[in-house]
Amino acid sequence: VKIYKSRYTSQDIQVKMVAPAPPKHLRSRRRHQEKKRTLASIITKLLLMTISLLVIFSIILIGRSILSPSSSSSSNNQGGLRSKFHDLVSKYELTGYGASHPRAAFTIVATQDLSDPVDSVAKAISSILSTTDRNRILVICAVFQQGVLSVEEQTSVETLLRNLDAGTSPHWHGTTLHTHPAADTTTADADTNADGTDTNADANNKHSHGHKIKTIFLDTASVAESRRDAANYIHLLIANHEDANLKSKDENIISVLLRPDSVLETEHWIDTVTHGLLGTSSASSSSNTNADNDKTTANAISFAASSTETISEGETKSINLELKPIKSHASSDALLLTQGQSYPTPIVEGAATALLLSTFRNLPVGDRGLDSHFASDLELSFNLWMCADGIDIVDSIRAKTTLGLLQHKDKAGMSDVSVVRLAMSWMMGGTGAGKGDTAGNQIGKHVLEIVSEGGGVSVQNLEKDGKLTGLPDPGLLKMCRSFEWFTKNVNVAMDKELAKLEPIGAKFEQQVVAVKKSNGNASVDTVGNDNQAPLGELPTKPLSALNKRLISTAKMVDLPYVDAADGHIKDPHRGAMDEHDQFGYVHDEKALRANPPPFKFTKQQVQCDKKDGTMTMLTEKVFVDFAGHEAAEKRAETSGKPRAKIFCLVYTIEKFHDRIAPIRESWGQKCDGFMVGSTKTDVELGTVNIPHEGEEEYNNIWQKVRAMWSYIYDNYYEEYDWFHIGGDDLYLLVENLRLYLESEEIQLASNGGERLPTGKEGKQLPLFLGRRFKEQGNEKR
Repeated sequence: VKIYKSRYTSQDIQVKMVAPAPPKHLRSRRRHQEKKRTLASIITKLLLMTISLLVIFSIILIGRSILSPSSSSSSNNQGGLRSKFHDLVSKYELTGYGASHPRAAFTIVATQDLSDPVDSVAKAISSILSTTDRNRILVICAVFQQGVLSVEEQTSVETLLRNLDAGTSPHWHGTTLHTHPAADTTTADADTNADGTDTNADANNKHSHGHKIKTIFLDTASVAESRRDAANYIHLLIANHEDANLKSKDENIISVLLRPDSVLETEHWIDTVTHGLLGTSSASSSSNTNADNDKTTANAISFAASSTETISEGETKSINLELKPIKSHASSDALLLTQGQSYPTPIVEGAATALLLSTFRNLPVGDRGLDSHFASDLELSFNLWMCADGIDIVDSIRAKTTLGLLQHKDKAGMSDVSVVRLAMSWMMGGTGAGKGDTAGNQIGKHVLEIVSEGGGVSVQNLEKDGKLTGLPDPGLLKMCRSFEWFTKNVNVAMDKELAKLEPIGAKFEQQVVAVKKSNGNASVDTVGNDNQAPLGELPTKPLSALNKRLISTAKMVDLPYVDAADGHIKDPHRGAMDEHDQFGYVHDEKALRANPPPFKFTKQQVQCDKKDGTMTMLTEKVFVDFAGHEAAEKRAETSGKPRAKIFCLVYTIEKFHDRIAPIRESWGQKCDGFMVGSTKTDVELGTVNIPHEGEEEYNNIWQKVRAMWSYIYDNYYEEYDWFHIGGDDLYLLVENLRLYLESEEIQLASNGGERLPTGKEGKQLPLFLGRRFKEQGNEKR
């Protein structure tokens, strides 16, 4: 009996060899002993002994054939011990360990700036293999841009990387480090099994490898475009894995952007990153991970990096008005919050950056005109800070950079074209147009003026030469934070520079306005001009005098999101706690609508037979307007204008969690977003523990609701049009509610009461629809 213990499961895998039962005629020996010792009996015994010897000899031969290492038996011996063990080892190569230990997809982009691109990429890949469990590597995309390699060099690099894939460099399987002898890989493409593993697996190490390295040759010189193309390939690969049952939909793939001049240094870094991005503690956390102190980080993790062995605690990277990188330092408050384990950085260090693949693919802006690594990293940083939740450096995971051409280019700054494109997109485009961010426009003009005066670059000439075409759509940034917010709250070094500058010259102001108009972005004019949004249509029926009087007491408010969390330190913005009572949990509000549970009849069904007032109300007075709902759905399909998105919020406590299942099975799944604020987080049930100020009691429920609304605002405000809240004992007719919110009456009231909204407004009248706070006119209720 041989027992193999799996590190990631609690089950033993047992392979047992059982000898066959003796032939029936051997069991009659006792009867023969009772007979006389005649010649016939002796002959019979001799025959029986001969047969026994033959049976034993046959068993020995069968056993040898099972355990034989010869090539002829190993290739066809699927039932033998060796074959079963190989299948066990190779399983995790193909499927990983599941959602709790997600795999990583790496992207390395080789550019013409590298003195030896093949060697640089090979070193970067070797560092991945020597620090990362192969079973947690989905794919390594080695991208070579246009002109980096000749056709002959492309063939040789594929052979080199195929050798690395076969295990010729040190690599991990779980906690075991392996290195295979160099093998002939010239026929590796032909010598593969259907599952993608090598047939020429090293017999001494007794395991085969799946193909992890993908070589991609692109006809582009843009690093940003190369990264996007690699992300699209990974997305297709994931779809294929899911179709083949090699990946569950719950596994969130981690995307790692690794520079070709950098190497990973921290072994088993992926456990720390998994905990930081997903808030889950890996069972295989390495010794450098303190799971008790780790907190969920921002949307991205930047590896601490340096070209030397020394990295200063709290060191970060910022940019100045020339958009060049400068050293900065995290605040003492930020370091104190996590005891220096992680801290925010204005821009990524660049050597290695980890974020969820879904986060990377959903970032709003992707300018394919950015050519350098630094320009692409800067755009990534802007996306993560202004349109997501920022970047943290985790001090315990590190990378090392080679002090070469790329590092010198970073210090020298980007090309003038990249500087202008970033300034036009982020400082003078969508954020300024959508939010009236005149300060952001002013910053952008200062940046462009520095480029114009210092480098002798004419912005108008760049436009004429076609180098500013294809700028990102300004509308993509309408829901992002402003660049002024970024300078004042994140990249404070730039804000200090701005205070010392002279006003923008009139001549340069005219150049900028001319370029914007040629790019179709004339909505942002010279500083100080307020552009009024176009007027909407008149309603078919005016608002009633009573409703006009009601809305006259309110004032229009700005729609853009404003960060009010203040670091999520104090109530009511402390956030939510996960199942392990760790802060930083973000609920998946779309999960219920994506996977709605079926409705289950319970013993309460008998109550439907009662002929009481409730039955009368439900059957004669209340109805779902299915006809109106279906008509609205068809209008949305033909017009392309989406319907109103509703977020439904329910408050409860753990004691009443049994009330949530009926809500999820009935009306909850009809909401675009759904969440239950409670005292206990249950991912399956959709309940979220949101701590609040004061006791958990009915007389203090306003603090509970206040904390819930703050959590909704911090995490979901920009995703939805309307938010509905109620207790765990209500039933909501979502179809009717959506029709009502889409009605002219509500649209008119939300836009001030005179004209219907166009959808481009930057302000809106806040509406509270529901029970009045002053109950039945009682001022005290």
